[in-house]
Amino acid sequence: MGIFCSINQNGPEIAEKVQAESLQRQVPQPVNPILSRRRTSGAPADSQPSSKMVRKIAYRAEPYDWDTVVPLDHIIDHKLETAGLPHAPRVDDYQKGREELKRREASLGFEWKCASRASAKEQRVNRILQRLKRHDEEEVYAKEQPRHGVTGQSHQRFAGDHFLSNKALIDRTKVFKLARRAPKGAHLHIHFNACLQPNVLLQIASEMDQMYITSDVPLHTTDEEHPKRSTRCRIQFSIIDIKASKGNLFDPGYKDRAPMKFKEFIKEFPRHYHGADALEWLQEKLVFREDEAHDLPQTVSGAWEEFNARTQMMKGLFNYERAYREYTRRCLEDFVSDNIQYAEIRPNFMDTNQVWTDDGTRKIDNVGIMEMIIQEVERFQREKKGSDTYFAGLKVIYCCPRSYPREKVANGLAECLRFKKRWPGWIAGFDLVGEEGKGRPLSTFVPEFLQFQKDCAAAGVGEIPFLFHCGETLESGSETDDNLLDALLLGSRRIGHGFSLSRHPYLMERMKKAGVCVELCPISNEVLGLTPRVGGHAMYSMLANNVHCTVSSDNGTLFNSTLSHDFYQSMIGKSDMTLFGWKQLIEWSLEHACMSPAEHQDVRRAWEVRWERFLDETLEEFGAFDSDFDDKGN
Repeated sequence: MGIFCSINQNGPEIAEKVQAESLQRQVPQPVNPILSRRRTSGAPADSQPSSKMVRKIAYRAEPYDWDTVVPLDHIIDHKLETAGLPHAPRVDDYQKGREELKRREASLGFEWKCASRASAKEQRVNRILQRLKRHDEEEVYAKEQPRHGVTGQSHQRFAGDHFLSNKALIDRTKVFKLARRAPKGAHLHIHFNACLQPNVLLQIASEMDQMYITSDVPLHTTDEEHPKRSTRCRIQFSIIDIKASKGNLFDPGYKDRAPMKFKEFIKEFPRHYHGADALEWLQEKLVFREDEAHDLPQTVSGAWEEFNARTQMMKGLFNYERAYREYTRRCLEDFVSDNIQYAEIRPNFMDTNQVWTDDGTRKIDNVGIMEMIIQEVERFQREKKGSDTYFAGLKVIYCCPRSYPREKVANGLAECLRFKKRWPGWIAGFDLVGEEGKGRPLSTFVPEFLQFQKDCAAAGVGEIPFLFHCGETLESGSETDDNLLDALLLGSRRIGHGFSLSRHPYLMERMKKAGVCVELCPISNEVLGLTPRVGGHAMYSMLANNVHCTVSSDNGTLFNSTLSHDFYQSMIGKSDMTLFGWKQLIEWSLEHACMSPAEHQDVRRAWEVRWERFLDETLEEFGAFDSDFDDKGN
């Protein structure tokens, strides 16, 4: 009989039923999941299913009782026995049983639907992709000089090591070339002030007469503290309406963040720093270094401190009309270049927003910011009309800081509703942003959120969905971790990061039932200390449990990354990740985007055309990787 006892011959069919049920119950529901519980047979909410119940679900494919968590043992008649059998099974029986287990495990995988329906062309491209992964390991990573550890250990370079140390190697790989070329559907988690390469805003700022720079310490080079000062200084920018320079950052007596004209700073910098280029130095300060993210004493809190300093630096580069408009146009071009078909951006809307006119004499309020975004998107669409360029458009997720007191969040919610009434096709949802562990938890604002939902219904605008950041933490059972509870109770349609969700099996099942999608940000989570390397990312546990997920870049400026880099990381972080995994993540991004049915149909159709083109181009360029290897990839 071998190591398995009576494997159910109907296993594949049952697996398909389980998968179909799983897919069915993940369809987004229009009602609050907590207010629509279903129970069967009067069973207590948290009781464990009996063996009778499990068998009933397995063989009759009846709906799950969502107040219980059902194990998957019903796929086979008997559980796997231990290896300590009184007899020795034949090796071929053992291997057959092993392969059967792997097959049934795969039939429950998140990419099962895409894999089972794959065309011959997709199967070929997947084989090519797997061989390109191996090619890159041998031809890119293995040929690099090893790195040396603390005790002098030699560490061979490999895909899946720290992103910040691998970035230059990644850009040379063939898998990244495929990631760059693949049409990625919808980009759903991107902070609007940090989604382009850092040189873009610095170059614009260098041309502005009223742009000023400040520092928290002098940058003079005459004392022994100079190297530390130049590394640790906190730089900020602002457009100011003053007639003459008020400070000199290179003066030993510089203090109180006295503003210096940026043009003068650029001119003076090489004289004090041995001919160095000021813009290159500032660009390096905007991007995380590997030691800042992965130094031995570094903590999540420390990484966030570095992150916040950079966002403060970005704020001043972004806070005037010319930069805002040009930045918006460049973002749209970047979306097209990175093969993104649709995006939902997260600008910050605050009552203290300081977006100035170019002369620094007048502030532009939140209404003006929305108008600039809309005008630039419409202009971009007009200019690209009739060309082969396709970008369906973008929508805005209204964001305000989670550090705000309740009355300010209430004001933000009210403004979000006004925006939805004024621009119904442009507002995607509402979110709170900022370091989750330092801001106020979602539970603080429950009265405001519930009132907002009532106000939306009364105004007749339909739902303005919550798209909350939550679970971006390593903590378990803390107030921060509990944001997952409130996101679920408040009916959040998607959650940002959701890193801690995999430690909550019941919440995970409830979110699947409610059709909640997780916006994954692999590189951001690694740099900000949630995982040392992508292979340890929580996304693989969530995907193994068929949680709907999408891939996003979060704050690409600060990590020197694009969405293509996050797609690359998702591929190489899991040895058996496939093209079908990529496809499923992309399809989920379209499914969970805040688009109307007509918009979704249009984007989906355009994406399908580009997906076929991607397959054809891959076969044309890399077809030899399919024919030059045997079936085992050797």
